[in-house]
Amino acid sequence: MTEQPNTPEATEERFEDQLQRLETIVRQLEDESVGLEGALELFEQGMSLAKSCRRRLEKVEQRVAELLEDGTTQELDVETS
Repeated sequence: MTEQPNTPEATEERFEDQLQRLETIVRQLEDESVGLEGALELFEQGMSLAKSCRRRLEKVEQRVAELLEDGTTQELDVETS
């Protein structure tokens, strides 16, 4: 199964950029001027972004836990997908 070009994973955006897009989507949905179909599309995009951000945060948390356990000072690679 191939990824859609508009998914966060396909575009490899930075975490901060994804979070900013998610915040924009939330503001648009709260505005209530978006129609039902537009709101559904925004909601789907937002859920995809939230899932991607959550996965990235979980990876970073795991890496930090590993570093604390090992006591090493290797650089964190937070942009891994």
